[in-house]
Amino acid sequence: MIVVRSTEYSFSKHSDIAFIATMGNLHDGHLALVKNAKSKSNFVVVSIFINPLQFNDPEDLNNYPKSLEVDLEILELAGCDLVFIPDNAILINLEPIKAQDLSNTLCGKSRPGHFDGVLTIVNRLFEIIDPKIAYFGLKDYQQYLLIKNYAALYYPNLMIIGCSTERNKSGLALSSRNNLLNDDQVKLAANIYIELNSIKTNYTLNNLNLLKDKATKNLQELGFKIDYLEAVDALSPVTDTYIN
Repeated sequence: MIVVRSTEYSFSKHSDIAFIATMGNLHDGHLALVKNAKSKSNFVVVSIFINPLQFNDPEDLNNYPKSLEVDLEILELAGCDLVFIPDNAILINLEPIKAQDLSNTLCGKSRPGHFDGVLTIVNRLFEIIDPKIAYFGLKDYQQYLLIKNYAALYYPNLMIIGCSTERNKSGLALSSRNNLLNDDQVKLAANIYIELNSIKTNYTLNNLNLLKDKATKNLQELGFKIDYLEAVDALSPVTDTYIN
């Protein structure tokens, strides 16, 4: 496995690159992306870069979990061909990207500028690596759609593939931030998936608002502070009169 730390590396020597952008602290969700990439491409590139542009809270940036040496071992075992680990020099002369209006809802509404930072660094990585395919997890569905829409406009020859969310036995989505939770917090966080599944299972015409209110109340009683709880269809709000 090749490990590259310079933005001057010539990725053009590799053909049919499949690319996976990560911020490290890898888990089985990331490895599922690598597995998908290995099944369809000749050369798999994974980047590890904790992007400061997408953090609204400096404390969140400082506390983001880091496990680079373990990550490299995991990626080598997974069959990754090249790991790109740029330093902050990648931010020099960076062209800021303004995310589409879709970024102003849901996660983006409570984290202004977050998706601008995501698209700005993803665009830079696309420029440097020039992949033919890029894989993103559907856990961050709003992010996936924004990247897919952006690539369709500016990288028409790049295929963006979304891969299903990997979860633990309780249903909690695998996430680098979730690795910071202790055992009791992991059990508690599983209630998010339980409530979302309850809405999905019990949804019928005219009862959606009642189900959302009930789920919100149940989670708040457990101590959750909720930014939003919404039912969407490709990020268009679902209403009580919605029929799938």
